[in-house]
Amino acid sequence: MRIVLSSKPAIAIAGLSLCGITGYLIYLFLKKEEDKCLEKSSKKSNYKTLEVFIPKEFVRVLIGPNGTNIKSIQEETHTRISFKDAEDVKVRICVIRGSQGACLHAQNLIQEFIVKQPTLKEDEMYVPQNCVPKIIGRCGERIFEMSTKSGAKMYFADNDRSTPVRKLFLKGTEEQISIAKGLVEEVVHESEMSQSQIELSLSKREPRGQAKSPTPTLEIESPKVERMSPTLGQDRQFEVYISAMVDPSHFWLQIVGPKATQLDQLVEDMTEYYGKEENRSVHILKSLDSGDLVAAVFKFDKKWYRAEVLQVVHDKGLEPLAELYYVDYGDTDFVPFKELFELRTDFLRLNFQAIECYLARVEPKDGSWSNEASDKFEEWAHVAQWKKLSAKMNGYCIREKVRATREGSPVPGVDLYDVNNDRDIDIAEELVNHGYAVFKKETDVKS
Repeated sequence: MRIVLSSKPAIAIAGLSLCGITGYLIYLFLKKEEDKCLEKSSKKSNYKTLEVFIPKEFVRVLIGPNGTNIKSIQEETHTRISFKDAEDVKVRICVIRGSQGACLHAQNLIQEFIVKQPTLKEDEMYVPQNCVPKIIGRCGERIFEMSTKSGAKMYFADNDRSTPVRKLFLKGTEEQISIAKGLVEEVVHESEMSQSQIELSLSKREPRGQAKSPTPTLEIESPKVERMSPTLGQDRQFEVYISAMVDPSHFWLQIVGPKATQLDQLVEDMTEYYGKEENRSVHILKSLDSGDLVAAVFKFDKKWYRAEVLQVVHDKGLEPLAELYYVDYGDTDFVPFKELFELRTDFLRLNFQAIECYLARVEPKDGSWSNEASDKFEEWAHVAQWKKLSAKMNGYCIREKVRATREGSPVPGVDLYDVNNDRDIDIAEELVNHGYAVFKKETDVKS
């Protein structure tokens, strides 16, 4: 009798084995995922956020240049650090994120860093009112230099300017404040010495009463226009301000140096003197002709300057106007005749500071300078913005000067470089690169 076994039980047994293996694999997978979740949960429970209040004056130094200090702390402690504003404007909140131990480590490093910083103090000193303009300087340049040199923050109280003294606030470390005070005292001493010399000079003048005739009784010799010293050389660079312009071929500069400081003092003295009506009354002009030198207020800053009369305009029924050339800056303006006054003799001791120049090596692309080219030159040369440029003499030409042809000296050509940015900018090359100018053949006379 033959017994035949069915294949179904074998298949069932195989199926059961396969199900068991599959179930076991699923179990292992689920257990692994559960372990990951437990691990993440454990890590998450150990992740902390710690907030530390930092005095506002220490935040910048704590962060460091380009964030170098704070990055170093983050790398050492394996944390993430950020800042946010607090309700108290005197502090900021330092937010530290990481494990509990890492947060505490970072907090300790930050507190140690702050403890090591010099204590900032606030102090004040009183400065004679007449010395304040000299301390501030043109467009705040001098007080900025003193602040940079000392490291202390400096600013004047905006109180009544008619008082004999003005309060100067200083903020920084004790050493920084001490250095700043020393620099201010040097300026005050220089100012007092200068004032003493002026008073001595004025004391030697003959007494002068209210003149019935305002016509000057002394012949005043005009000072010469300041010139670039030949010792500057063709390869030596020197600092200048560009004070006025017509276009890149016609502009005026002042040489940065003692004469510029003397000019600032002259403007302050003239403004103080002609600002008083009783002084103006003894310098009233009876007549006015082209070439006359006068004292005139500049309407944009209300200060008094030396000027030369270019022409007098008479329109029927209207008050005569004088076209003026400001001999120390190079710009022009129209001013009513009645607002011009005779120049006091001692205000003519300093040479006229505006030097007419042209930009060397280039000429306009289409024969004449476009408005766009002149605008770009004005921007790159910081005209009348009192930012220093570096200049270098590069020849000169013989031509009739645009204004103030009191002297027949040749017009110097200069190369100009803007040194106020990360890289020095050759202004002539910039004009060429932007399509406003072309390099010209060397036809200028070399100095």
